[in-house]
Order: sequence, then C-alpha cells, then structure tokens
Amino acid sequence: MENIGRRIKHYREQLRLSQIELSEKSNVSQASIARIESGTQRNLKRETMEKLADGLGISLTDLMEPSITVKEKEAVYVSNRTVPVVRIKDIEDIGDINISLKKADTFKPTLSLDKNAFYLEITAGLTGGSVIEEGDMILIEPSAEVKDGDIVLYLSKVKKCIGKIFYQQNIFLIQPLHQNMSPIMKTKAENRRRIRILRVSEISKP
Repeated sequence: MENIGRRIKHYREQLRLSQIELSEKSNVSQASIARIESGTQRNLKRETMEKLADGLGISLTDLMEPSITVKEKEAVYVSNRTVPVVRIKDIEDIGDINISLKKADTFKPTLSLDKNAFYLEITAGLTGGSVIEEGDMILIEPSAEVKDGDIVLYLSKVKKCIGKIFYQQNIFLIQPLHQNMSPIMKTKAENRRRIRILRVSEISKP
C-alpha cells in the first residue's frame, strides 16, 4: 500500500492525464489525488481505489500489484525537488518565463519531472469558480502537451487568465474560469512569441 501513490502517478502519466483529468474520469477530487500521489494520504478506501482504477482504465489488481515497469521507475519519485512560486504580476517576459522565475524568492516541493515547472499562486481576479480559487497553488509544466479540454494558463501582452482550451480546425478558444472575462479566440498560427499557453497540471489547496 505504501507505493500506491507512485503507481497511480505512473499510470496517469503513461496516459498523459493531468490530476484534474483523472479527477474528472474517476470522480475522486483532485486534492485527494494529489495527497495520494505525494504519500500524505495512505489509508485508502477500497471504493476510492476502484474509482481510480476505473479512471485509469486498469483493473484494481493492476493498481494494487505494481508491474515490472513501475518497479523500475519507482526510484524516480524517491525525493521531492523545489520549484519557484510566482504570482501573475511577477511574469513580465512571456517570451522567456525563466527570466521571471529566476527572480522568485519562494519555492515549493513537487514531484514534477519537468525541469521548467513552477507554481503559480492564485490571486484575486485571476480566476473565479469552484475549480481553482484564490489562495490555491497551480503547478505549471511548460513542457506538457496541451490537449483539447485542458485547463491552461494563457499569457499575452494584453491578457493573462486561466481557462479551458478547446480546439476546432485552425482555431482555438479559451473559456476563462473567471465569469467576468470574455472568451479568447485565436488561430493556431498565432505568433508564439506574443502568446504562451501552458497546461495546468495540478492544483494544490492551502
């Protein structure tokens, strides 16, 4: 049971699912999934494990009994590392976010393997709703692939927001989580030096 969190994370990453996506598929809260994967929540009900197994598309036996592949990779998750914590106002250069990250004076541990990962502290006006609230920390993994329906951080010179992205032919639409913000519609060919779209991989509640 002690490595159940590592196995869940392994299978989730094999499917290229974020914790949010697994939460939607399994009906287990994202906060619970984060605690399970980090090892802070170890006493799991059978019902919870069954939901997670169903969400991952595997049997409960597969989840309980690690495969050889999982055993070989368990060492990767032995220790946390710290990544920068920033606020939206700290992100000045969207073309090279690393410049802003180097100025961070706060750090938070993560199991992310993305060397450019960082946490964004949610401040007033950035989002409004039950999914992500003021005071939450969201993990951004710049190397992660952005897929249809993902929650993303949208950055441009004129607007910064968090929303859900939807693709259709040669355009994409971002529906901000803040109800007072208008949808953003752009072409896929939009200049990437002027726009950054980064996937929200995890939500950490205070």
